[in-house]
Amino acid sequence: MAYIKSQLSEDLAKKILGNYANALNYLLKLNEIKPVKGLNFKTIGRGKNKGMSVPDISPSDILKLVVNNWDYDVSKKIIRELFKETEKYKSGKEANNVMDVLIKEWESLKLGGIQWPFSQGDFDGFVQRINAENANGIVKDEKVKVAAVKYRRIKEINTVRNDFIETLIFEKNENILPTLNHRRGVDFFIDGVSFDQKVAKSPTNQFKVKFKDDWKEQAIKNPGIVAEYLYKYQDEGRFGADPRLLVVYLDEDVSIQRIREIIRNTDLNKPLEVNFSFKHKTQGDKSYKVPCFVILLHN
Repeated sequence: MAYIKSQLSEDLAKKILGNYANALNYLLKLNEIKPVKGLNFKTIGRGKNKGMSVPDISPSDILKLVVNNWDYDVSKKIIRELFKETEKYKSGKEANNVMDVLIKEWESLKLGGIQWPFSQGDFDGFVQRINAENANGIVKDEKVKVAAVKYRRIKEINTVRNDFIETLIFEKNENILPTLNHRRGVDFFIDGVSFDQKVAKSPTNQFKVKFKDDWKEQAIKNPGIVAEYLYKYQDEGRFGADPRLLVVYLDEDVSIQRIREIIRNTDLNKPLEVNFSFKHKTQGDKSYKVPCFVILLHN
């Protein structure tokens, strides 16, 4: 867990700003509010820009400058404004129109309900199951073609929805400081604490087995238990006990309008405290406690 209200490291500065251009833009905007110590300028001596004053900062020094002049409250406002200029934010704002187009295309192709044709990473198993069917090769080929189109289009729909969700989350809480470039591990800082946004297609199969036919109602009533299961049954290769903002689909065909309503009614100020145990292959059972936000998407 990273905390940036009191101080900032160069690694976190890079995670937030992403690249030299963003860092320079940030420093120039900060300099308009208060002098940035160590920010030097030089005058161009020749060419069409002769006489122009430009920043004189090497790429190797720019993150040091960000860290040495870090002011959380001022920086949060600047970075929020910079985020509004990103393609991710613009995509999120356009999600309504884009989603309408994608849904109409889906319907025109007569692909049926918006449901995954096979699990991610299970294409080989899906093809093996198709090959085992008592049908001719042309019928099998058509089933694989349709499934591949469905899979690609659902991925596209989810990208639009995820950008939309991230935009809604950003606009929901003025105390959110977003990262300008997506890097694994940190998507937001909420009240100075780092949170990684994770999207889950369900509250886990184990959760469904535990609560049987009542699983959806239990999930809506107990978001903390949903979070516990998602932490507990995560893949060890991508294990993390970091603070997360979990977006969990209880239904696959949740509309943009319904997503907006759910996030509008979600508390993104005070996280849940989630306790979970994880059985590591080498370390055995270990207990963890993490802050976590949970957004449950359902019809």
